[in-house]
Amino acid sequence: MRAAFALLGLLALMACRGEEPAAAPSFAPLAEAEVACTRTGGEFLKAAGGKARVCVQLHKDSGKQCRAALDCEGECLARSGTCAPASPLFGCHEILMENGVRAKQCRD
Repeated sequence: MRAAFALLGLLALMACRGEEPAAAPSFAPLAEAEVACTRTGGEFLKAAGGKARVCVQLHKDSGKQCRAALDCEGECLARSGTCAPASPLFGCHEILMENGVRAKQCRD
């Protein structure tokens, strides 16, 4: 008898579910961060291998010789001694810090 009441209760709950929510529109307006990014010359791109998007800024001093981070808009690449082409840099890179010391930087 208890099983019958339990089944009846379950059926009643299933009948009360209501309609499924409408699907989200396929086009959504740009978020404020995306607008700010494009306003400063950046571009929102998918982050390395993920679904997240990130603001990528190209640097005017890309390829310029550097000896420390202060010499560049972005990172100073230790191996080549040149300014990075864009920020952020994904993966692992040896960079030169503000004081010229080498450091390994990794970003996913």
